[in-house]
Amino acid sequence: VLRPAERAVIKPVRQDVVEVVVASGTLRAVRQSMVGAESPGVVESLEVSEGDRVQQGELLGRLRLGETDARLAGGLAALRAAETTLRGEELQLEQANRDLRRARDLAARKLVPVAELDNAESAFSVQQANTDAARARLAEARAQVDQIRPEFGKREVRAPFNGVVIERMIEPGTSVSAATSWFTIAEMSATEIYVETDENNLGKLKVGQPAIAVAPAWPDQPFQAKLVQVGPNVDSERGVVGLRLTTGELPEFALPNMTIDVNIEVKRTTNGLALPSSAVSLRGQSAVLVVSNGKVERRRVEVIGSNPEWVAVAGIDADTMVLRDARGVREGQRIRPVSAATPAPPKP
Repeated sequence: VLRPAERAVIKPVRQDVVEVVVASGTLRAVRQSMVGAESPGVVESLEVSEGDRVQQGELLGRLRLGETDARLAGGLAALRAAETTLRGEELQLEQANRDLRRARDLAARKLVPVAELDNAESAFSVQQANTDAARARLAEARAQVDQIRPEFGKREVRAPFNGVVIERMIEPGTSVSAATSWFTIAEMSATEIYVETDENNLGKLKVGQPAIAVAPAWPDQPFQAKLVQVGPNVDSERGVVGLRLTTGELPEFALPNMTIDVNIEVKRTTNGLALPSSAVSLRGQSAVLVVSNGKVERRRVEVIGSNPEWVAVAGIDADTMVLRDARGVREGQRIRPVSAATPAPPKP
């Protein structure tokens, strides 16, 4: 008579079983901007490259010297000449004023003829007009420089906010218009993870659920995330729905548009009786195989939580001996149960 085959049996263990929805997507900057010079010209220099982190106001590049620069130089020269002319006219006005006061004093004492006083008053009036004209020319020169200076500033491109250069569209020597974009900058202080998942998961997903995010290039450096938006639209052709997650503090390696895998915690069964997934049949009515008087017996259980490795069940007690692997065994089959070590649960 053939001896019954040996089969490994285990007891349920008490542990947390966390059910997750796994999805992949990208890390995206909530705000990004394309920047360039406000004037046309030829690119003289570029100070940053793709991947560089920049600070608000940092110089990114500039145009070559051109017509604007010559106009500004001419305007500054005219401004300096107007300032010099005005100083000269003001000195002459002070002298004309002294001469007029002296003539008035002498005329009052009848020491000079009235004609000499008239000449002094006329000279003062002429010099006053010359000085006023010099002041007007200075004001005009300043206005001209003030008009040109903003145009001069338009030849420089500066970062609009702290961020990362994710694209550089031009090279030094490129001819550009005022509408040409030079760089795309992403603000990494506000990011989101966008992923897509099967629409069958919609019933499990809720805003606020925690998640663990992992960049495949740095699998040993996971970081925290939280589900903040489900949908709102389902792609009916592909049967998927988009999800948005926010992150806490990002690791140093984080870059815009990098691939991110997320494990969204949709259910947690705390300190329940759990079995390895290989011990639970989920086809039809959930059940496990137990040993009774040397024979395999099918026993229904209620699944209260599951993930790919573990299933939390109700309907059996902690001392029940369950076949570790239900595959290839039929109900009523005689076996010889052999106690096996229950696989260690993963660390939370």
